[in-house]
Amino acid sequence: MEQQKPKMIYRKLGNTGLDVSVLSFGTWLTAHDDKAEDDIIECMKKAWELGVNFFDTAEGYGAGVAETLLGKGLKAIGAPREDFVVSTKLFICGSGVNDKMLSRKHLVEGVKNSLKRLDLDYVDVIFCHRPDTQTPIDETCRAMDWIVEEGYAFYWATSEWTPDQIARAMEVCEKEDLNKPIADQCQYNGFYRENFEKNLRHSYENYKYGTTVWSPLAMGLLTGKYNSGEFPVGSRFHPDSEESKFDHWYFGKDVCCLGYEDEYYISNVNLLSSRRESALETCNKFTKIAEEVGCTSAQLGLAWVIVNRDTSTCIFGAKTPQQVEDNIGALKVASKWTEELEDKIEEALGNQPDPEMDYNTWAPKRPRRRVAIDYNMPNLNE
Repeated sequence: MEQQKPKMIYRKLGNTGLDVSVLSFGTWLTAHDDKAEDDIIECMKKAWELGVNFFDTAEGYGAGVAETLLGKGLKAIGAPREDFVVSTKLFICGSGVNDKMLSRKHLVEGVKNSLKRLDLDYVDVIFCHRPDTQTPIDETCRAMDWIVEEGYAFYWATSEWTPDQIARAMEVCEKEDLNKPIADQCQYNGFYRENFEKNLRHSYENYKYGTTVWSPLAMGLLTGKYNSGEFPVGSRFHPDSEESKFDHWYFGKDVCCLGYEDEYYISNVNLLSSRRESALETCNKFTKIAEEVGCTSAQLGLAWVIVNRDTSTCIFGAKTPQQVEDNIGALKVASKWTEELEDKIEEALGNQPDPEMDYNTWAPKRPRRRVAIDYNMPNLNE
C-alpha cells in the first residue's frame, strides 16, 4: 500500500486575504551551490506535490542566483502562475554604491531586476530584507507603495524590522494613504524566541501583522545531527564555514560587532565552549522528546513553530526531495500537539521569554506563545 502523504494547512498572511501554506520552501540553503539547479527543481516539485504554495527567495541569495533557480523551478512545475505565492526580498545585490539598502532607486531598480531573474511579471510579496537606518523611512514606504501600485507586487513586507520601525512605517502609510506592510520575515526557533514571542507581540495585536519564519531549525542545530558535538568540515557550524558567524544566536553573545555595514557578527568559538555544551545538551533533550513522540527532531522543531498561530508560514530549506517530504511530516506532529508536550519542550528549552506586565492588573501577562498555541490543528490525513 502506498504511504499516505500529509495534506497541507493554509493560513492568511497577516491582515490580508492571501492564503499561504503553513510550511513553505526557501532557497537560501542552495543559493551558493553550483550544482543546485536540478536539486532545487526536484525539491520544488516535491514541495508543490505536498501542498506547498509559498516559495521564498531574495536578490541577495547568491547575488541573484537563487531567484534564477526559483524561476526555473516554477516553470518546471508547470502550474498556473496564480496558484503560486512567490516572494523575494530587496536589500543588497551587487557592489555598486546604490546596489544596496532601501532607497527608492535601489528598490525600483531592484524589483525590476529580480523579476527578470525570476522570469515573472510580478511577485506576490516583496520584502525589505533588513531595515535601513540611512534612508528616510518615508522614502522607503513611498517606493514600496509605488511597486505595489504599479503591479510589480501585490503586497510589501518587512524582514527583521523592530516593532518601532514597523510602527513608524504604519504611521507613514496611514498618514499618506499608502499600502501598508503586511508581515515580517523573522527568525524563530527553540533557541531564538525573544523577538518573535515578545518584541513583535504589539505588531500582532495592533496590526494583525503576519510572519514568514526563517531558520525554524536553528540552521540545522535542532535536527539532531550535531548532538554529538561534532561539527564536520562543510557543516554550517564548523569554524571555517561562512555561516559560523551566525552561531552566536545559539551559543551565546560573546561576539565582536563588525558594524552594521557588515550586517552580522563574528563570534569567537573558543569563548563559547560552555554555552555550546549547554546548547548541545538542550538539543539532546529535544531529540529524546522527538523519539518519545515518534518523529524526527526536525519534524518536532518545525511542528513547534507552526502550532504557534502567530506563524503565518514557516520557511524550510532542503537539498533532496526526501528532506522535503520529511519536513512536511511535521504537519502530523502538529496535529497531535498537547499541553503536556508543550510543557515538556518548554522545560527542555528553559528559555521562555520573561512576560510583560499588565499594569491594569499589576500581574504578568500570559506568555504570548501560550496565548497563540493551536492545540486543535486539523489532521487532514486520517
